[in-house]
Order: sequence, then C-alpha cells, then structure tokens
Amino acid sequence: MFESLDVSLVDWSRAQFALTAIYHWLFVPLTLGLSFIIAIMETIYVRTGNEEWKRMTKFWMTLFGINFAIGVATGLILEFEFGT
Repeated sequence: MFESLDVSLVDWSRAQFALTAIYHWLFVPLTLGLSFIIAIMETIYVRTGNEEWKRMTKFWMTLFGINFAIGVATGLILEFEFGT
C-alpha cells in the first residue's frame, strides 16, 4: 500500500514547517488581540474601581502569559526552520 508513496525528507520538512507556521499563525494574533482586550478591561477597572474587572483582568492575563510563551516557542522554532 505504501510502496507507491515517495515521501522524501523534503516533504517531511515541508509538513513540519507547515504545522509550526499554522500554530504560530494561530497564537500570535490571539495574543495581540488579548493584549488589546486586557488593556480595555484594566482601564475600566481603574476608572470604575469595580473589583470584578480586576478579577477578570487577572484571569485573562494568565491565559495571555501562556499564549505569549507558546507564540515565542513557535517563533523560535520557525527561526531555526528558516535557517536564520
């Protein structure tokens, strides 16, 4: 069944690059959007003093930190895949 498939190292490298680029493409815009939303929530908290906004901001900052770390990790991997 697999005898007719000619999968070379270049094909595997292209597939790996595509998967890494897709993950990077997903996490970076999400991080950028979250930063804008978090800034708005923090501004609302500062202006109103409502503790609910502070709690929401802390929750989303945790997810932002995780997202940022994943974006950096995929970006570093992409740099090595580019060969730079």
